[in-house]
Amino acid sequence: TTMPSLQVSCGPIQLWQFLLELLTDKSCQSFISWTGDGWEFKLSDPDEVARRWGKRKNKPKMNYEKLSRGLRYYYDKNIIHKTSGKRYVYRFVCDLKSLLGYTPEDLCAFLINDQK
Repeated sequence: TTMPSLQVSCGPIQLWQFLLELLTDKSCQSFISWTGDGWEFKLSDPDEVARRWGKRKNKPKMNYEKLSRGLRYYYDKNIIHKTSGKRYVYRFVCDLKSLLGYTPEDLCAFLINDQK
């Protein structure tokens, strides 16, 4: 089974799409990964995530402070929420299952099977 491709081809990539892309790439698990609780994920190395986002958007001065501002923009839009009481932990609250056709468990299974 191959990992579903989440590359977004139409228009500029949005931050939430970029995060999903990283979350489904097993080579990125050292700095961003699913927590195992639904669509919740943790930035274990927020600076690395920010660096890669800056590289993708051609913004070399990108840092976690700026990236988190982008994440806060999604709170009102009900795309991503911050998990209270946990540092660098967020949750997709939009209907990703209908968007992607996968459950969080499906995605985790892909990542685990990919590592074997």
